[in-house]
Amino acid sequence: MPVPPSGVFAYRLYAGALTYPRIRAVGHDFYDINHYGWPGFRTIIRPIAVGARWLLVSMHEGLSLAYGMVLILFGIMIRIVLWPLNQKGMRASIRMQALQPEMQRLQERYKEDPQRLQQEMMGLYKREGVNPFSGCWPMLLPWPVLLALFFVLSNSIELRGQSFLWLPDLSLKDPLFIIPVLMGGSMFAVSKVGMIGVPPNPQSKMMLYFLPVMMTVLFLNFASGLNLYYFVQNVVSVPQQWILAKERLKAKGAVVVSQAGPGKKK
Repeated sequence: MPVPPSGVFAYRLYAGALTYPRIRAVGHDFYDINHYGWPGFRTIIRPIAVGARWLLVSMHEGLSLAYGMVLILFGIMIRIVLWPLNQKGMRASIRMQALQPEMQRLQERYKEDPQRLQQEMMGLYKREGVNPFSGCWPMLLPWPVLLALFFVLSNSIELRGQSFLWLPDLSLKDPLFIIPVLMGGSMFAVSKVGMIGVPPNPQSKMMLYFLPVMMTVLFLNFASGLNLYYFVQNVVSVPQQWILAKERLKAKGAVVVSQAGPGKKK
């Protein structure tokens, strides 16, 4: 570092908690040391993470609630807010599943003519009023929110030293590993209910058991507050999966009746 003409150096030293408002006020991009998103994705994730952190702290201070209760209410609220997007994406998936028998017949009939197959597929989508891509964006839009909350709940210093029920510190792992097991079990329940009415698939059946076990092992050493949040998210999403499962069974029954034709037995 070159010596200034006066021969005097000046510097500032911050020794304190990595609370976002404080490090933001220091300036000089000091807030970049706070892990709110991976490099390259911080521009998208950070505003959501900062807003989520502000809401958590406001609920804690304004409602005089323990952070454990705040995480429970926050998980319920986020699931309700994202409900319409998830509902839209899942219903689009149900409509696509209802078309699978007809799509398979077209694939078998025009397997030697890819161009004709594509034309027939597009015609089928148009007749049934189905957009094959309509189920993608509603399922992708919530991901920035979910990622932002992952970083907030994994790194937020506000949770440090905050106890809840048997959890001595929401910023540390559960010493009894109860909450990660509950999180994995709730994930299994959501997947199990979500598979009602879905055509049998060996790969899906394997993932039904493998994914919850894998996530449980992965989350064993994660912050117990993060596990608590995802557990609540899973529990609250079970009713939505049940409603959609009933719609899936109803749509499946309608397809079977239409294939049998009027006056014919299924």
